[in-house]
Amino acid sequence: MEFKELFETGMSYGTFLSIASESEIGKIRDISKNIVLSEENIKGLKGIDRDINILVSAESWCPYVRATLPVLYRISEINPKLRLGIITEGRGFMFLAEKLGISDDDYVIPTVAFLDGDYNLIDKYIGKPEKYKTIGFRNISSDFFAGRRSDDIVEEILAKIK
Repeated sequence: MEFKELFETGMSYGTFLSIASESEIGKIRDISKNIVLSEENIKGLKGIDRDINILVSAESWCPYVRATLPVLYRISEINPKLRLGIITEGRGFMFLAEKLGISDDDYVIPTVAFLDGDYNLIDKYIGKPEKYKTIGFRNISSDFFAGRRSDDIVEEILAKIK
């Protein structure tokens, strides 16, 4: 399955929330309340003047997804050129992993493919920001899972799609 088909058959954020459990929706709403982006990152997002399709493999039960997906939705609200399409973990595992060169053992959610307007791969984001490998995830994990490290996610996205 090609990127275009995966994206176009993906869910909206609203549909994603509609199939989540009440408990999961509550956690996502709590996280969403904590999302605050710096003016610099908002300006960077608004400055993107080309279409970017953000294809996300996600499930509402995953704490990494709950910390990341509301941020992706927020950036799509800030700049409509950043369009969001969500597929299940199963579809991601079956189709997206191979297209991104991720082995079965290394596939995690969220897995994100950033695609240009013609659905060509620009870059990918897997799990959590790469900078956490350097600073140590354990040091900031509670803030990440609470939605208070949203700028870390946006900074990495901006670096990948600019």
